[in-house]
Amino acid sequence: MFRIEIDNINGKTESLYIYGDRSILAELEQYNILINHSCRQGHCGSCILQLLSGDVIHQDSLVPLSQGEILACRATPITDIKISSRD
Repeated sequence: MFRIEIDNINGKTESLYIYGDRSILAELEQYNILINHSCRQGHCGSCILQLLSGDVIHQDSLVPLSQGEILACRATPITDIKISSRD
């Protein structure tokens, strides 16, 4: 089980405990934390988040990412993580 620490996404700062078998986007939705998204395939880039700490497995995507950025639809945590919206 992993902890996702959310730093001020949509005005919420909290911790979630998850099994890590689904994408970060799916896990956030399970807890009614909604972020921008469109395609769920890593094509549009609307679900980019900042990974502040921890590690994820990131599936292939077509969106170029900067250091520390992840796509919530394509990333699955493999450790406890801390995320925030992109500035």
